Amino acid sequence: MKITIEERVRKSLLRFGRKNKICRILVMPALVLSMFVFHTIRYFRGNFKRFAMVAMTFCLFVVYSSFSFPLFIAGDGRAVEWSKAELDSDVELAPESALRPEDMELLSDEDVLSDYDFVEGETVHGMDGVIKYEAEDILEALEANGSAGSTVTEETARNESGEIIFDKNDWRLVLTNKQHSIPEDYTFTLGTIHGSQMCDERIVDDLKAMLQAAKDEGMNLIVQSPYRTPERQEIVFGRKIARYMNRGMSYMEAYQLSSRVVNIPGSSEHEIGLALDITCDNYEDLTEGFGDTMEGKWLAQNGCKYGFILRYPKGKEDVTGIDYEPWHFRYVGVDAATVITERGITLEEFWEEL
Repeated sequence: MKITIEERVRKSLLRFGRKNKICRILVMPALVLSMFVFHTIRYFRGNFKRFAMVAMTFCLFVVYSSFSFPLFIAGDGRAVEWSKAELDSDVELAPESALRPEDMELLSDEDVLSDYDFVEGETVHGMDGVIKYEAEDILEALEANGSAGSTVTEETARNESGEIIFDKNDWRLVLTNKQHSIPEDYTFTLGTIHGSQMCDERIVDDLKAMLQAAKDEGMNLIVQSPYRTPERQEIVFGRKIARYMNRGMSYMEAYQLSSRVVNIPGSSEHEIGLALDITCDNYEDLTEGFGDTMEGKWLAQNGCKYGFILRYPKGKEDVTGIDYEPWHFRYVGVDAATVITERGITLEEFWEEL
């Protein structure tokens, strides 16, 4: 039987150790060391394929990572910058982007729909472009249709002390935002404001009363973008994202910026007919400047008398998730609107207290 190297070494050490006690003391560590070495060699030899696979995986990781992280670092700790001359002459380096979403100009609905190709004769509500009607025309149309124009009598429950009891299930208080989509079982009936403009039929009379009150004080309000179909909301939101991406933003940057000025489809108050964009004949743009006009201030202060609130006030962006929109008014009913306006809170904050 063939004697292995391990056995020869061990026998040699044992023969050497038999000579005297001092040699035995020296042999013991040598035997332990030799056994460790030979066992290690046998282990690696028996698991060669396994260690080869680990080594290959490590090499692939290094190669892959080299495309994302610098392999060479200069003496001062900075990554080595390759000059264009050292690169292939056909390679074009992309310009460094310095875009800041918060510095980008916010696009209005009119901006993104200005070149939209609407089908001629299209009659789907909310899909016929940005339609604007002056209060005078709306009032005449509602009068001709027999609308009384008086404030709706609200049947609000009260406790024994006479305090109003608000209910989250009240249709007037339905909350829709980025965190709250329109309830699947939510239903309503559309009523005509004027022409193709529609809204929840239950708010038409209060809207008329508010427009009439503003007219009596010498203001001619303009109503635009009341009810929107889900399809229209998707178009507005999608085209805003596309416009921002065309300006160099990534999809996520464009999505985040768009959601600051337009509710995500399926969560917009326009889709349930309770929200309207209102401006005036001497300031029709949907910009912050409307809040400084006489009409903008009047609406913010007096809209509650007719059940409307300034939905996205300045300084509450972190609460609503939407930038300041002095033209966006939401119907919540006179009682709730009065509380919200007097306390200077938002519908979100009011809802949390219910």
